[in-house]
Amino acid sequence: MHPYRCQICGESYLGPYAPERCPFCGAAERHLAAAAEWIDYGQQELCEQSVADVKRAIELELNNASFYTCARHKAQTQISEAIFARVAKQEAEHAELLSEILGVEMGERPEVHCHETDEENFAEAHAREKRASIFYLEAANRAPEPRVQEVFHALAEIETEHLKISNLYR
Repeated sequence: MHPYRCQICGESYLGPYAPERCPFCGAAERHLAAAAEWIDYGQQELCEQSVADVKRAIELELNNASFYTCARHKAQTQISEAIFARVAKQEAEHAELLSEILGVEMGERPEVHCHETDEENFAEAHAREKRASIFYLEAANRAPEPRVQEVFHALAEIETEHLKISNLYR
């Protein structure tokens, strides 16, 4: 067994090899490093626009984590429950990561309502993930800080994966 750490969220994974995706935040394998090579970026010094974008991203991720938690509780099948549960955890992990970048405590999850059927919840998930993907690409493109660019690009990729999942099940 070898220890790996995600360069995006910082979480550790033990296994014979790096997984295809971070089991915590969903980042692609290329973001997983041998633990001895992992870099702790910690809190970042950010320009005013990046601070605003990271704050908006935290809000977006907490809102989405709440939505997926609600959808999980109303899931009509074990498959949709499993998907909503995993995505809720990833969205919460993203909010935690973004809070660390700003050096602030992660806020509370807002109360968010969801729909009664999986079909409606996957349709809403699709819309949410599309908005998130677009926002992250825009924020990455305007951020002057390399770490913020890296994180926002990774999050855009992860949200695009979520978008594909919502497409498969809606």
